[in-house]
Amino acid sequence: MYHSEKEEKRDRRIDTGKRMWLIATLLALLFPLHAQELNGNTLQNDSASHDSLATALIQPSWEERTKSELDKFAAEAENTYFNTGICVWDLTSDSLLWSYNGQKVMRPASTQKVVTAISALSILGAQHELRTRGFYTGELTTDSTLKGDIYIVGDFDPMFSYADLCELARSVRDMGIQRVDGTIYADASMKSPDLYGNGWCWDDVPSKNEPFLCALMLERGTTYPDFKKYSEEASFHPAEHFVYVLSQELHKLNVTAADGIAPVSYAMKEYSHDGENFYTKKRTIEQVMQQMLKDSDNLHAEALFFQLANLNSGRHCTWKDGARQAENVLRQAGVATTYLNVADGSGVSLYNYISPNAMTAMLRYAFLNEDIYQHLYPALPIAGADGTLSERMKTGNAHFNVRAKTGTLKGVITLCGYVKASNGHQLAFSIFINGVLSSKIARDLQDRICQELAK
Repeated sequence: MYHSEKEEKRDRRIDTGKRMWLIATLLALLFPLHAQELNGNTLQNDSASHDSLATALIQPSWEERTKSELDKFAAEAENTYFNTGICVWDLTSDSLLWSYNGQKVMRPASTQKVVTAISALSILGAQHELRTRGFYTGELTTDSTLKGDIYIVGDFDPMFSYADLCELARSVRDMGIQRVDGTIYADASMKSPDLYGNGWCWDDVPSKNEPFLCALMLERGTTYPDFKKYSEEASFHPAEHFVYVLSQELHKLNVTAADGIAPVSYAMKEYSHDGENFYTKKRTIEQVMQQMLKDSDNLHAEALFFQLANLNSGRHCTWKDGARQAENVLRQAGVATTYLNVADGSGVSLYNYISPNAMTAMLRYAFLNEDIYQHLYPALPIAGADGTLSERMKTGNAHFNVRAKTGTLKGVITLCGYVKASNGHQLAFSIFINGVLSSKIARDLQDRICQELAK
């Protein structure tokens, strides 16, 4: 049917009016407190403005969009041969954002260090000291002979260096001692005599990544003067090696045995607390934790774990004592510990099991406790910048944004930490992948999820 130009214009005005009425009705239903603002003048705006408003009404929120994208990752994970668990917590709103297999217990690998760090900061504090101390017994005679013994008492300082040992040797000489009519003893009784971690593979120890675990070690128990030679001897012990090297250094400083010729004898023996303190070397938990998290240092992690273990034991503490302390903090974070297992402090053990939900709960616990968070957050690797994340997420919104701890074992790739989303909210996340044969595939999936969270 033919319509005049006037009739067509009239019809368009009617259609526009209907659209404006529909939009106003929707707004009145969605935002009743502001419905009165939609007066007649508002409805006279051009149709383009109203079309934009209608588009805004149906635009998904950041949370809806993010959940939708994360659902796609879950669908992708469902079709892989490996197992994936993910938990994302919105710290700003303090609510669960999204989870996929978050309740499943899995091997955490080195993200276990996050549990250790948070537990140590929570119970001991960042300024708690690890002290290597020197004591002497007996008396110093007028002819510069110490008629007694020297004890070096270890406190599991993973950073004690050859330079530190030279300082220790000079402190003996500077007391005026030229001869020792006695023995230099190593006291490593702070922890149990086990040199392997609980659940560590026997054929991996000792190595750079899995060193012996001893309360008294020099240069990680590996480098001076010839670790390979000494470690292959059946009698090798890191603490005895420590006092052997000290005896040699004293000999270089002309501090000898009573005969004035031979190096001072050395052995292992517990200190009985009846001597005088002449030397103390201190490290703080904060110092140890930096390398532990940035570089995923297993020895540093076990040092903090056994600081926790030694809290109540005093001597001969075991991994069970450390696990008990860590599990106490997990419970404080709201985690039910029935279906998890803490076996060591580093994540090397194949006996560690924890869920992504539980790990994220620990990150939340740290975030809510400023005394913990202010030390934990700066120590975590930064995406594309340093530590074990220096070569990952070097572009995109996650770059310099994600701060997280990595984890790697055969078949295990994990990641947990913090990221700031585009809406300004701080998020905590855990992404555990177990049973994966390609670390590249696993890390790519983790990085893509982090990029999405950073959008």
